[in-house]
Amino acid sequence: MLNYRTVLSSRSLPKNLLIGLGIVSVAAIANSLFALEHDWHLLSITTMMIGGTLLFVNVRKSFASDLDQPTVIDRSYLFKELQQAQKAIAKIADISKRATLDEQAQQITSNLQKNHFRIVVFGTGSAGKTSVINALLGRKAGKTSAAIGTTITRQEYAYQVIGFSPVGITPIHSENKVKRQISLLDTSGTQEMGAVGQQRELEALQIAQNADLMIFVTAGDLTNSEYCELDRLAGLGKRVILAFNKTDLYLPSDREHVLAKLQDRTQHFLAATDIVAIAAQPSPIKVRQYANTEASERHDAIQEWWEDVPPDVKPLKERIEEILSNEWEDLLIHNTHLQIKNLLQEINRTIHQERRQDAAIIINRYQLIAATTVFANPIPAIDLLAGAAINTQMLIDLAKIYDRPLNFQQAQQFAMTIAQQLMQLGCIEIATSAIASFFKVNAITYAIGGSMQAVTAAYLTHIGGMSFVEYLEQQPETKSAIIANPAMLKTLQQICQKTFTALQGDRFFVDFITSISSRVATIATAK
Repeated sequence: MLNYRTVLSSRSLPKNLLIGLGIVSVAAIANSLFALEHDWHLLSITTMMIGGTLLFVNVRKSFASDLDQPTVIDRSYLFKELQQAQKAIAKIADISKRATLDEQAQQITSNLQKNHFRIVVFGTGSAGKTSVINALLGRKAGKTSAAIGTTITRQEYAYQVIGFSPVGITPIHSENKVKRQISLLDTSGTQEMGAVGQQRELEALQIAQNADLMIFVTAGDLTNSEYCELDRLAGLGKRVILAFNKTDLYLPSDREHVLAKLQDRTQHFLAATDIVAIAAQPSPIKVRQYANTEASERHDAIQEWWEDVPPDVKPLKERIEEILSNEWEDLLIHNTHLQIKNLLQEINRTIHQERRQDAAIIINRYQLIAATTVFANPIPAIDLLAGAAINTQMLIDLAKIYDRPLNFQQAQQFAMTIAQQLMQLGCIEIATSAIASFFKVNAITYAIGGSMQAVTAAYLTHIGGMSFVEYLEQQPETKSAIIANPAMLKTLQQICQKTFTALQGDRFFVDFITSISSRVATIATAK
């Protein structure tokens, strides 16, 4: 059973701590009473040293114990995480994406506030998922058919017929039995054919991942794909009941064999009690009526008809009630925590993409500035220090995108570090040689010398900008200023080397040089 709550209680003081306090107290009293008339100073000082040592050791252990306390994941913790998510969502520039993520955050908050517990029924299209829901509800809520893929979209049904006493929850009413908001969700079947079937399967998997409790329906022994899906969902921490449906189609001996096989294959992630055998929609049976015994022996029936057999889902109902009674709060908190983690990952991924896009615009702007500056004033060799002013301002603008304050002096130090590292790596020689070879092959005739130096300057600015972006993304999210200490500068040097190595491919050189050269040529022609 999951345990996502920590119950706080008063802890008795350690025995050694009490002994230490006692010794110190006795020594102090003895010293006060006998110091004037007896020579007890040495004894009392020794006693106090022993007691003080015990006291110090236990106080230190107590502090260490407090520091090692695990984080308590409860409702208040989840609401704080949701507040952090809302703050992060506000940073997203894309209005549509921001609205979508904000809606998800509000839905998670609402479900947690309302104690909304969702049970998702999941499985292949032929397993009988909708029949299971109909049997649990005691009515025909969803459409069933022999054809696979009858359920084409998510269906949600209120399941409030269970009365139980959830452990660890303060009842809303005074009665012992508490009714909570429970929903049964029917999903599209998996393993359906075609692009539409694959899309439905992805949607069903997403719904299953957000379930508080999942009922995985199978009509026999698990196929390889069913087993992989079940194993993955269980690995996410999902609470799963494996329902072996359509048992009416099996002989008793075969039914027991399949059940035993299911228990054996899933024993490392499912308890035997979480595997139940049911018949949600048993096949009708033929009933014959005979006039007398002799007619029965002659199989001479007066009339025959097909009679429906009531569903048999009692083991599943009982298991659901037992889990809800004992694990409601733990499952709700655990799943909500997983949803918030997934939401935060999506938020951070979106912010990362937007920051990357904004950073690319800034780097492209400054590499063009570097190229046009050098093209207008060609010099015999590329002087990285001369371009430090351009790179310094670029780093300041990049730091703003990542909400990291960076003053001019700090940015200048980072720019100098990048320039020195590129010089040590021999970037100038390598870049100049590659760019010269490109110009020779492509027979570019305009201002060859100035163009080569301009493209080289742009290329080195590009490497410096991309290196600094990578460096910023590796730093923890904080509003504090970036401090250019030796450790950080060394990290930046390593990133420069990695970035330079990654940007030496032929394809990158061709695209980059073509783009910069054409833009420089346009500017030169305009002048």
